[in-house]
Amino acid sequence: MTMPLAQDNAGRSTSVIGPVVTPVAGPLGPRRPQSGRDRDRFVGFAFAAADLLIETDAQGNILFSAGARCRLTKGEVGGLVGTNLMEVVASGDRKYVHVLFERIREKARIKPSRVLFQAFDGHQFPALLGGCRLDSCPGSLFLTILLTVPPRTGSAGPAVQGELLDQSGFAGILEERLLAAREKGMDQGLTLLLVEGLQAMVDAMPEGAAAEVRDGIDAYLRGISADGDSAGQLGGDRYGIVHAADIDGHEVQGHIARIIEAAGGALPGGIRSWTLDMTDDRLDPADAARALVYTVQAFASAQGGEFTISSLEDGANRLMAGAVERIGQLRATIDNRDFIVVYQPIVDIATGAVHHLEALTRVEGTSSPADFITFAEDVGLIYDFDLLLTQTVLDTLKEFRKEPKLPDVAINLSAKTLMSPIFLKQFQSVVAPYGDLAAKLLIEVTETVVVTDIAKLNDVLQKLRQVGFRICLDDVGAGSTSFQSLYGIQADYAKIDGKFVRGAVNSPRDMAMLRSMVDVCRQLGLELIGEQVEELVHADLLTNLGVSLAQGFLFSRPSRDFAYFAKDWSKVRNGGKVLLKG
Repeated sequence: MTMPLAQDNAGRSTSVIGPVVTPVAGPLGPRRPQSGRDRDRFVGFAFAAADLLIETDAQGNILFSAGARCRLTKGEVGGLVGTNLMEVVASGDRKYVHVLFERIREKARIKPSRVLFQAFDGHQFPALLGGCRLDSCPGSLFLTILLTVPPRTGSAGPAVQGELLDQSGFAGILEERLLAAREKGMDQGLTLLLVEGLQAMVDAMPEGAAAEVRDGIDAYLRGISADGDSAGQLGGDRYGIVHAADIDGHEVQGHIARIIEAAGGALPGGIRSWTLDMTDDRLDPADAARALVYTVQAFASAQGGEFTISSLEDGANRLMAGAVERIGQLRATIDNRDFIVVYQPIVDIATGAVHHLEALTRVEGTSSPADFITFAEDVGLIYDFDLLLTQTVLDTLKEFRKEPKLPDVAINLSAKTLMSPIFLKQFQSVVAPYGDLAAKLLIEVTETVVVTDIAKLNDVLQKLRQVGFRICLDDVGAGSTSFQSLYGIQADYAKIDGKFVRGAVNSPRDMAMLRSMVDVCRQLGLELIGEQVEELVHADLLTNLGVSLAQGFLFSRPSRDFAYFAKDWSKVRNGGKVLLKG
């Protein structure tokens, strides 16, 4: 059965071509279909890729519409003829659709992009809008609408319609896009945009003009982004866009400048764009995505002169190159287990007996263990490292399981690791082969990253406690998040940050803080551990406050000699103290 051509509002027979249609090639180039059979093939190809076919003039007036009945109109879709497409586009997306129209006119064809439409019953729904123009049909735009929008598969949800992604959302979409580009061979680019002084300019403009600038920039960047949902505002004057390879940075700069000029603005700084290579194959796709995300986040958070008009490209390239190198080294450290574990005891102050050990990592070539862990968190590799550390400590416990005083061991797990949706299952798969030895582990929660959902973290920790793991909160008092954790997390131990222990010796203010922390922890049922106890006066101070456990150089430095701490020292004493390693 052939599909008849619809009649437009002028009574003309109209042929419709969707964005995936290629005109039939003749000896002199593309030509329009001459036969009904050709015409039906074109319409069939278009319908295979879309639910609706629409032809509009340059102003968006609908000349032809055909396809599946939908919520855009109460009756048949042919009833849209004579109306303007913008009438069925949600108000917040109209500027954005105008940009898509401009893109069709400039580029001849655009891939389907997400648009929010307005149903006849007042409800809004997303759909994919694609389109093209033909030289043989001047003045017309041929559009396709796919009503069923494929669900997002990445970690970042869609932006609020009409708005750009925030920094976190953009990082998620960036990682998703790079992985898809590598897997499917898609040619996409990433552009970082610095509009220096934009925030100050907008703040000084009248409200209407400021909205014109903001809305204009948002609509334009969404319009050039991949699928219309891959642009983000990373800061007041910084943006990121994942886009097709045909986007030129100078073109973007010029368009932003025209938006500002049209609204009567005068930018105090300049506009600079920088395009990153998403095809760099020095790392595997997942790690390459981590390097890009890390660079984008650094670009977004840089202060003052770190990223200026003059230094942007040089500084960003150095940052990207450094990220690629460091991630490569970090990946090699994990894959080759190229790190060592040292152990430092937590002792009973009164007797000097080892209560348990803390496992600490050391990596050759890194400036400090803290820098290593922080970078691993920043680039999303801390999860792999934490699980590997768990396995390494369990291997050591297994090796020395016949020692008479096999100590318990605290392993540091990042809050970022614990918040991973697959953590519990993966952690269980790591510890299960070790049987009862797993009960020797304590989990020490480190918070070098800000925890935004304490309740979610607590839920994970309680599931661990239910199967027998003890929980220790690290560095209580080191930041506001730690105090929030005290109230929001049920734990067994809490470590008092060492600066308060040392400071309380000479500072009444630090002593007041220390007393307060001790009182709060005691009321919450937490057993306390004083950190960085280096002198006898520190140990005496903790004892006077009722803190019975401590860790620090006064008792022992970290040591690789696990067997030493596993010995039975109950009959070998010196002045009432266990002989620990100095």
